[in-house]
Amino acid sequence: MVWTAYESITLWAFANRIIPYVDWRERPVYCALLLVAVLFMREAHFYLTHRLSHWKPLYKAAHYLHHKNVNVGPWSGMSMHPIEHMLYLSGIFLHWIIPSHPLHAMAHIIVSGLAPAKGHAGFYKFVVDGRSDSEHEKAIRAGGYFHYLHHKYFTVNFGTEAVPMDKWFGSFHDGSPDAHVAMLERRKRKRNVM
Repeated sequence: MVWTAYESITLWAFANRIIPYVDWRERPVYCALLLVAVLFMREAHFYLTHRLSHWKPLYKAAHYLHHKNVNVGPWSGMSMHPIEHMLYLSGIFLHWIIPSHPLHAMAHIIVSGLAPAKGHAGFYKFVVDGRSDSEHEKAIRAGGYFHYLHHKYFTVNFGTEAVPMDKWFGSFHDGSPDAHVAMLERRKRKRNVM
């Protein structure tokens, strides 16, 4: 319902020239570059809103519901409280500021709606020929392990691997023993500060 409302209002605003509109025929290079940039803007927006949803009042009001899914599956990705949907899908409002075409806004919200299935896949890789060793060149990473670690530990991997904001802001965990020690050290420092 939130998705439909946000998309409908945005398309109506484009149709009525309330928000900045760009025509592909007039600025094809800008529009093509923006279409690629939308993917990265969505990733950055996800990190920021996900980090915000771990703020104690917001977590208790809404995000705790999503974290009831500890062993995630593709359907748990969009299993959220309506407040969280309002935050998570609000990235479409970037197109109310950035001159865009309706295609950009639609791509943004569609990718936002589908991306959680990959992050909550519930498995680490697709195995093509039956071999299960992780170094096998035919094993295709599913991307679920990165976010699985978030559901397991709660204080790591708020974003995705596509935009390294977790590395930049010190919340990265790759599943290695070193990353685990670093996470425990951060938690210890945080407890000592409070």
